[in-house]
Amino acid sequence: MSDYDRFEALLGEPSLVHLDASILALHVAGIPASLPLTRVLFQLMESGDITAQTSALSLYQLLMESYRRGEETTADRVERLLGALPGLTLIPLDGRIARQAAQVRARIGGKLERSVQLATALSEDADLFLTRHSSLRRVAGMRVESLDAYTAQPADPA
Repeated sequence: MSDYDRFEALLGEPSLVHLDASILALHVAGIPASLPLTRVLFQLMESGDITAQTSALSLYQLLMESYRRGEETTADRVERLLGALPGLTLIPLDGRIARQAAQVRARIGGKLERSVQLATALSEDADLFLTRHSSLRRVAGMRVESLDAYTAQPADPA
């Protein structure tokens, strides 16, 4: 079974998928190694076969670098693209999620952004947390999957 087939099978299981900002960034940037996988993800979202969400923090994460470089046109384009993705719900950050993010970070460490993303996923009872890379496999009963695990890596020339 190919990486693509394994990834498609993974997406056939959950009823609610939480997308980390890294997944959105890979798709927006059109990273060749990830594009076949992110395309199938967004096709399943568009068809209604899966329900997806992300934290409002993802908007910050996707826009910050464009604003830092003074590329407001790029930031506007990314924001419009994110808002137009069919089947994606942007979950606002509120006090309940902030409290849960603090608990997550106290228990497993890591960066603030990851804690907020995980807390958002947990608060909405997501079945799957999809990120680019993580050593986590499960958090409070929610499955965690890394896109990198489904991206074919080049063979080692040695």
